[in-house]
Amino acid sequence: MSVPTTRTLGKDDWMTPSSLFDQVHDIVDFDLDACASDRAASRLDTFIDPGADALAVRWARRGKRVWVNPPYGRDIKDWFAKAGQACESGCETVCLLAYANTDTTYWQRWVAKNPRCLLVVFLSPRVHFVRPDGEKATGAPKGSALIFFTPVDRPGAHPKHAYWNYKTEDLQQVLNATLPNMTIGATT
Repeated sequence: MSVPTTRTLGKDDWMTPSSLFDQVHDIVDFDLDACASDRAASRLDTFIDPGADALAVRWARRGKRVWVNPPYGRDIKDWFAKAGQACESGCETVCLLAYANTDTTYWQRWVAKNPRCLLVVFLSPRVHFVRPDGEKATGAPKGSALIFFTPVDRPGAHPKHAYWNYKTEDLQQVLNATLPNMTIGATT
């Protein structure tokens, strides 16, 4: 049995800053962090660490509203696939935080063409991820997005999209303007 490679401590174990996570969590009420290096890195009490290999675990058995800030290495396509499929096997909402690499094959397959991808929220400013030891980055090298998957096919051919300045705007107002008469997360 090999050691799971879903995290490489010291290279891609950056946490979501609380200024971003807390606002999304207030709306969705996540009950699983599917990709935490350890308890210190997890934003939630229930999490999947590298010892369990989150890509092999059925997320819905551990939580229904899932937060995913995956490692951004070569295996990122596998995280998109797992997030895109999780709502087909019992999850109510999956929110994936990833670089907005809209020109990639995995983005086209799991975001643009996946009927379970309801919404993409492009973030500004660039995310300043944080290491579990408190070290802060100067800012991500690329723009990021929150990608929301649900068990119900989206209305329309493409996911809705919004732009959110998480430092100055209220996420609920952005969602209300983008998805009138629809909700995501715990309020569904």
